[in-house]
Amino acid sequence: MMDVRELDELLRAQEGDAGCDAGVPIMDQYVELELRGEDPSERFPGTAIHLRVCPGCRADHDGVLEAARRFGGVEPD
Repeated sequence: MMDVRELDELLRAQEGDAGCDAGVPIMDQYVELELRGEDPSERFPGTAIHLRVCPGCRADHDGVLEAARRFGGVEPD
């Protein structure tokens, strides 16, 4: 039996969507492209599609992007 989350993900799915798991290992690269002013959807089209339709992954992305903007130039102690 399908749970509500699985049904919600199925209904939001778009062709080419890489899914939640695909974005996790490349999120740092995705954000770095954005910070350099490049379009990450050219290199990671499936993740770009997914970020448009998945509020949870979009929130994660936005958090990583904000942290990179605030602390990207900070050197570790």
